[in-house]
Amino acid sequence: MVNLVISKKNEFIDYENEILDFVRENHSGVTITDISKKTEYSRNTVSKYVAILHLKGMIYNEPVGRYNLYFSSKKSFISKNIMHSMFKAIFLTMKNLFPDKEDLYKEFGKELQNHFDYRYSKGFFSNNIKKKIALKDIKDFKPHFEYFVEVFNSFNVLQDTVQVTHIKYENNYKTAIYRFYNSEFLETNDDYIFYFYMIAGIIETYLGGELNRNVNSNIIDIHISDKKEESYVDISIEIE
Repeated sequence: MVNLVISKKNEFIDYENEILDFVRENHSGVTITDISKKTEYSRNTVSKYVAILHLKGMIYNEPVGRYNLYFSSKKSFISKNIMHSMFKAIFLTMKNLFPDKEDLYKEFGKELQNHFDYRYSKGFFSNNIKKKIALKDIKDFKPHFEYFVEVFNSFNVLQDTVQVTHIKYENNYKTAIYRFYNSEFLETNDDYIFYFYMIAGIIETYLGGELNRNVNSNIIDIHISDKKEESYVDISIEIE
């Protein structure tokens, strides 16, 4: 397929490459709106060339809630197997060096949140999602909690397989409990449980900043089964 270049007042505008470069720079994915704002091209123009890039196989999309996030098809990351093996070793080492120090594990996640580059975490922190969870001055947080299910299921820090479901609300919709399962860090033992305390710390710090409120995120139940698919971790989120 031929690359389309449009000439305007003797100025050549390479829409495809400009849009593709922006997509490649944002590993967390971008929406049509994100591209339009960055490039200052109309949504119709962006949609046209995004469709062309998609047909060429140069980008792909994944739905997150009501939005489509677009990603570059070419990746240059470290092998997932190598990365998972390395982080499993780190998590187990932390557990062995600091046994029964769950508060420390969570503090690790809080500090990590301040330095982590979320462009590499697919979908979790796109501009549209930030707008969705940044609502303030409301009576309860049920809309936020409902949307968090979609957000968490696109939150692939170190893994793609984890799934999240909402279990129940408490405290007049100011607290919600979520179940994390099908995780590569949940096997038939708790060797890598450090990971979930780290995630609780990340969630608490990030959401607290976005909502400008105190947020408490805690692990309330760990279920380890002989069958990996039956293991899960329940995490509560309380917004004050």
